[in-house]
Amino acid sequence: MVGSVVLAIAGGAFWHYGRPERQIRAHTQRLLRAVEQRNWDQVEMLVSEAYSDGWGLNKQRALAYSREIFGQFFRLRLQPQALQVQLGPGDPSRQGRATLWFVIEGSGGPLANLTRDQVNALEQPFRLNWQRRGGEPFRWELTRVENPELQLPLLPSQEQAGQR
Repeated sequence: MVGSVVLAIAGGAFWHYGRPERQIRAHTQRLLRAVEQRNWDQVEMLVSEAYSDGWGLNKQRALAYSREIFGQFFRLRLQPQALQVQLGPGDPSRQGRATLWFVIEGSGGPLANLTRDQVNALEQPFRLNWQRRGGEPFRWELTRVENPELQLPLLPSQEQAGQR
């Protein structure tokens, strides 16, 4: 009897915590915390190899860009605002989107301050597309980030190379 109750509780917890909406929300918050802490190994684990975004960046270029931008901050905090989750049009147990604004709190060099001011002034939210990896209910990967209003500044290394 006690074993059945424990099994039922464990099964209910697994179902509750493994729900796609909950996982997308948790992974979005985990991504923001990893960027905030400049934990690039964690960020890399959360981003899909098939990542592409609205600025033409793939996974490696997006990670390099993020390291350079967020490395400019002396102090950094990312505050998510109005986080909403929508399940994907294909298989809703495998795809979804987090839509949110976030406020950047912090200061740093000129590029950090420019980024903070630009992101905090956005009127459109960010859209983060997530996809469940394999058959694991707790493994989700970021496949795309979009915000058509955001213009990425050229980094010093890009200005020298004449590219984005």
